[in-house]
Parts: sequence; structure tokens; C-alpha cells
Amino acid sequence: MEVKNAGEATEIATSFIKKYRLIALPVKAVKEGEVWNVEIDVGPLAVKLAKVRIDAKTGNIMSYEIPEFPPI
Repeated sequence: MEVKNAGEATEIATSFIKKYRLIALPVKAVKEGEVWNVEIDVGPLAVKLAKVRIDAKTGNIMSYEIPEFPPI
């Protein structure tokens, strides 16, 4: 499935991140070549950015980074 716009890329990234975090607030989505780079705030109190790279042609997740939180 081709990802045609930032809204589609954000939706894919947000649903992916919600598998790992309760909070997933989209920050930005930028297409660079054939890759969508999406940033999502996953911090409960302060901004902590998760980064997801999505293949624009297939909609597949290429890579991701989800920040760890310190134990309470």
C-alpha cells in the first residue's frame, strides 16, 4: 500500500507506537525520497520523541526508535 501523504504516514506510525506506549501524540511527518520520517511524542510528562521510518511505496515500518523511561 503506497503512503501518499503525511496523514497516512502518521496514522501508520501512531498505530504502531500504540502497541508499545499508551501515549502517542503525532509531532511531524516528513517525506525524504521514498521514506516517511515520523516523530511521535510518547512522554507522559515531558516530550520524549519516538521516531518511525516508513517505506513510502509499501507502507512497511523500516525502523523505529522508542525512548526508554527511567524506573520510578
